[in-house]
Order: sequence, then structure tokens, then C-alpha cells
Amino acid sequence: MENLTTRNWLTYCAPETRTRIEKRLRSVRFSKGALIHQIGDRADDLFLIENGRVRFGASSEDGKELIVRDLEPGQWFGFIGCFGSGVRPNDAVSLAETKLLIISRREIEELGRSDPMLWRAIAGILATYVAHFYRTYENSVFLPLEKRLAATLKQLCTWQGTTTLNISQGELAAIMGITKEAVGLHLNALKSRGVVELGYRSISIQSVD
Repeated sequence: MENLTTRNWLTYCAPETRTRIEKRLRSVRFSKGALIHQIGDRADDLFLIENGRVRFGASSEDGKELIVRDLEPGQWFGFIGCFGSGVRPNDAVSLAETKLLIISRREIEELGRSDPMLWRAIAGILATYVAHFYRTYENSVFLPLEKRLAATLKQLCTWQGTTTLNISQGELAAIMGITKEAVGLHLNALKSRGVVELGYRSISIQSVD
């Protein structure tokens, strides 16, 4: 299942399965800054972002924030909770006026009885999450911070399909779990080597190898 993503996972299913899923989707709107779900909530639904943006993260008791990932239109989410522990592993918040299309886990399970490829696609999505989090852990252990930062920028560009990231240094620090000062120091080092260009709340990647 080459190049499997949360955008295209349904293409691996039978056409009739895709049609049935599309017919069962129901829409819900969220205002900017609304909480879609929080850590520990029961996970009964999969979501497709029709428009808007959704941020996944967590915060500690002392207020430190960890940004896991930002998702944009066309991307699905909710797989880990629905087909893992049964509870949400992260908070999800709308970053703008957002419309989500929703289908229940029960409906997915029903459709999966007649289309084994649906389960293979879901397993493939979960496997990509495992690979990503293992790679992130491995990078944090083995890579110097500057190379780890470059790898993070490359991954964000791949996810967002762009070479210009609309992200602040504080948000990037929260994604990596390091200080804003450390991010600034190593971004400037990358800038001096022509790897990135820095703007207000933006980072343009020139050549991340």
C-alpha cells in the first residue's frame, strides 16, 4: 500500500464501500478555537475535515503545550482512538471555522464485514503513525538538535504539501518539545547555511536534505 495517507486511504477500498461511506457522512461545524475532543474522551467516530484546520496536542499541569500535528481539509483523523484503546489520545481544537464530516466506528465495522480491504487500509494508517512516532523518538535520541529540527521541518512540509510553513518559532518549539530559544538559535544556523528563510510566523524551506 504505497504512499498511503489519511487523504487517500479510501481509494484502497472497493468503490461500493467508498460510496456507502460517503452517503453515511454527517456534518458538524465548529467555531474557531472550539474543542472537538479532549484526551480521554470516548472514541466512537472518524472525522474528515471538509474545511478549516484542526490542531492536535496536549498540555501539562503546569501549562506547557505540546503540538502533535495540524491537519487541513481532505484529511481524516480519529483512527488511533477508534481502533486502538477506544479513547482519544490527544486534544483536538479547531484553528479556524471548521466543518467536519463524521462517520461512526460502528458503521465502519459494519462495512468492513464485506470489504476486507477497508481493514487493511486502516491497519496501514495505524502503521504509518507507528513509523512516524518511532522515527521521532529515534531522532530525539540520535540526532543533534539542528539535524532534528531540519528533519521536523521536512516532515511538516510533506504533511502540508508546501515549502513555506505558516508557523511561529513558539509553535515549532511546542511540536519538538524544546525551548523557543533553542529553536531560534538553530533556525538561525540553518538560515546562515541557506537552508531556510525566516519571516513573521513563517519558515520557507530552501533545501532540507
